[in-house]
Amino acid sequence: MRTARKLKSAAILSSLLAAFLLTVVLVGHIIATVAYRGLAVVASNFPRVFTDIPAVPGAQEVGGVGPHLLGTALLVAIAFSIGVPISLLAAVFTAESLKPWERKLGKVTRLMTHMLIEFPTIVVGLSVYGIMSALTPYVKTFVPGFKPFSLLSGAVALFLVSVPYMYAQVEDGLKSIPQHVREAAYSLGAGRFLTSYVLLKYLKSTVYAALSIGLARMISETAALFFTAFGSDVYPLLDAQVLFRPIGSLTLAVYYFGLTGYENWVDLSWAASFILFALSLALFTVSKFLLRGR
Repeated sequence: MRTARKLKSAAILSSLLAAFLLTVVLVGHIIATVAYRGLAVVASNFPRVFTDIPAVPGAQEVGGVGPHLLGTALLVAIAFSIGVPISLLAAVFTAESLKPWERKLGKVTRLMTHMLIEFPTIVVGLSVYGIMSALTPYVKTFVPGFKPFSLLSGAVALFLVSVPYMYAQVEDGLKSIPQHVREAAYSLGAGRFLTSYVLLKYLKSTVYAALSIGLARMISETAALFFTAFGSDVYPLLDAQVLFRPIGSLTLAVYYFGLTGYENWVDLSWAASFILFALSLALFTVSKFLLRGR
């Protein structure tokens, strides 16, 4: 009997170890391939790969992903500036509800937010496109350049994709704070606003982690941008209508260039993949530095 249990335990441990090693090998292969193929293209076209527009399909030159870098920066900047205050305020409201109607509204908010996490991101993008299309006839009266495919639509889609992750992280952190910390703040005469600020300061590491997760989701998202940002291979004009025109991103560049049969565009897809990988690695390193010792 004891021998059978030992054999069963050894078999389970061996299976877990094999699954772990397989995962490490596959992830390592992906990282190594992206680094090898992408770094070669970036190194041979440096620094033009960061500033030029894509070359003509089938040409000898590769060109660059300058418009897509700028598009990613604009999309993430707008979505992040909208998403951070909303996610923090929603998490504080849900976790620190005092009145009965606030608790009920907090439960609905929590349920809808966790449901949004489970939505496929392409459904989020289609929903934003549908709403923008329905609004276009009415908004065009006041904003003539308003379109469903635009920087604004892409930023809204990224906002909806990333906010649930930031909200859930901060809300869970607030729930884990000992009750005596709240009581100490209220006993000193602090109101709800000041108490919430103190609690967020108490959870500084959690807030940093939540913002890092949200930023990573925005940078790496592709499906939500198909029917919103749509993509563009030229630099956007930074004028009053920039919000209402299609715009490119690094993730869309990886997808579109990688599907073509042109060798120079496939190489450009590898370069964009490596740049995305480097951005993600840099974000991870910065977040670990900010969380150091906390």
